[in-house]
Amino acid sequence: MKTLSIRVLYFALIAVWLAQSACVEQEGVSSLTAAPPKSHYGGFSSHPDSLQIFYDYIHGQEMMKVEAGAALRQAVEAIPLDLGAPIDLAQEATLRDWLYEFLVVFSASGSDSLAAAFYLREGTYNPEGIEFLKEFLASKDAPIGDTPFALFAVGHRKVLDITKRDYFFENVSFFDSAFKVFEMQEAYDSYAFYLQTHGMIPKATLNFHPKLRGEVEEALQTGESLIFADVMFIVEEPAGVSPWPWQGRTPSFFRLVWDPDKAMWCHVEAYFSGGVPQDFLFNFI
Repeated sequence: MKTLSIRVLYFALIAVWLAQSACVEQEGVSSLTAAPPKSHYGGFSSHPDSLQIFYDYIHGQEMMKVEAGAALRQAVEAIPLDLGAPIDLAQEATLRDWLYEFLVVFSASGSDSLAAAFYLREGTYNPEGIEFLKEFLASKDAPIGDTPFALFAVGHRKVLDITKRDYFFENVSFFDSAFKVFEMQEAYDSYAFYLQTHGMIPKATLNFHPKLRGEVEEALQTGESLIFADVMFIVEEPAGVSPWPWQGRTPSFFRLVWDPDKAMWCHVEAYFSGGVPQDFLFNFI
């Protein structure tokens, strides 16, 4: 019964997302030759009269192609570091490595195997999610294999097929991007609340909450202090996949937490504007 409830909730969320996506894009980009973007991202309103400001902003960015190589690596290295809590050089390096790898994996430079390895880099926290993913893929007559690696490789290919694309990221902009590093104690302050109060995403948000978030909240409640990193960047989908004349762009927001035992940054929350399909498997890990 629990698995059935999860399945119903999952498909209900997908249906809501699809409806919102169509609404957002129809309201979308009526002017792609707007004035230069303002200097600091945020403060956008969800009021219909204000949406054009948001679309002018994200479609006014100078984008660079996402592909493995020195150009992308140098661009990631140039993103400012906003230190509200101390981290060492190794932690900074792995933070930048994470963003570089994430973009490459889900671009034309990636592959199903690279995607599976990226999803499983932290291990898995969600046995129920794994079982649901198996059932979902089996319902689509997709071969699920007998290992988590095979499962996520097939799952990655299936979500690409569903969204009718070969990969997710064609181009990226780091305008206004920064790695914001900070400490949190006692209670978890949701990234969703921050985005809502700062007007970061106007509407139709697509959310990913890996199960690790529950463990993070419990650790904070016991008095443990944790180091987090937030980052925003704008991605553009491949040419030719959008039903509209333009390539869709979406701000992308990630919150990571530092795991000293694994010596890596792990996913806690991720958000995208719902107008562009970004169907990742983070909720299953």
